[in-house]
Amino acid sequence: MRSWVVLLVILGFLLGGCTVLTGDMSHWPSSLAAVLFLIPAKWANDRLQILAWPMEFLLASGVTMIVFSLIRLYFTPLPY
Repeated sequence: MRSWVVLLVILGFLLGGCTVLTGDMSHWPSSLAAVLFLIPAKWANDRLQILAWPMEFLLASGVTMIVFSLIRLYFTPLPY
């Protein structure tokens, strides 16, 4: 149970950092997709022990947030 609270803290910091960096809430479609990916990834990691908890999972979570944001930016039309 304690590890799921740590996951909520990790996700809170990642989502808060994204909000601070963008200055608005425009990142939320990709961030929501990343969170929906990270929750089952945490469950699978608890069963298979692929990544060390919490530091390696924190790194993988940050990379996942970046990748999902880049995918969203790739499909977003240019403003001009």
